Amino acid sequence: MVLMSGGVGLTPLTSMLETVVDQQPTREVYYIHAAQNEKVHGLREAVKQVSDKNDNVHTFVVYEKSEDQHNCDKVGFVDLPWLQSVLPTKNASFYFCGPPEPFMRAMNNALKEWNVAEDDIYYEFFGPKGGDLS
Repeated sequence: MVLMSGGVGLTPLTSMLETVVDQQPTREVYYIHAAQNEKVHGLREAVKQVSDKNDNVHTFVVYEKSEDQHNCDKVGFVDLPWLQSVLPTKNASFYFCGPPEPFMRAMNNALKEWNVAEDDIYYEFFGPKGGDLS
């Protein structure tokens, strides 16, 4: 299972992460969060605590800009080459959530380019107004 959040999209995905860890403790989960920078990264400690307690939870943080590159796994944007470098397979269920529409489009396009099965791609716009990736 791969969870990818952008901005406040981490709110529902953090809840999903906690539920999966509680109900399926042996399930392998990769959680990727993208934010503008460390100052606007909410719930970082909550996700870190879940990851620290569970060897099968792998977390990655991507900041568009960072004052300290040691605060994240990548500076810039989540892209297909980077996803392929941190994920062991494309044969997984991918869930992504955010309001930044560019993030949502980029994740959808990257997964399609990687030939992830349509049935394995799930997304939700989180926030005051939804979006459409079609």
